[in-house]
Amino acid sequence: MERELIGRNLSVQDDNGDTIQTIKEIEVILKPETLDIIRARKMSKTKQIVGYEITVKLVMSKLESQLRYRLLQDFKAGKTMFLERITGSLQDMQTGNVERVMISGVHIHDDMDLLVAKIDDNNGIDITLSGTANDFDFIEQFPGYMA
Repeated sequence: MERELIGRNLSVQDDNGDTIQTIKEIEVILKPETLDIIRARKMSKTKQIVGYEITVKLVMSKLESQLRYRLLQDFKAGKTMFLERITGSLQDMQTGNVERVMISGVHIHDDMDLLVAKIDDNNGIDITLSGTANDFDFIEQFPGYMA
């Protein structure tokens, strides 16, 4: 089967279940923390997972500012910028199969634009929210295509 999934068929919901209409990019990466281990009998080197980090990055159009305003209100009130969960879906348009992933415990703690305007730039203005999450669950999974 010679075809690829294309990321344009993406939808994302925030922690209130509201669809983020102008989502341009989402990237959620599991980064294991490892410790080098040397096996005494074979003197082979391996790694042991001792922890992990889940990084989250959401890029959306400036038109989707309500979520950003809500997070910044929490920040001004001395609260953590936190989303209980976000749910992302990717659909295979040829088969209708869907992969849905729920990312929970999302802490937004990286830089956030307050005001950006570039007079000589014809590109739209984007908002980037990034930080880390506590957990993930696959709600729906793609079937085994390559069987």
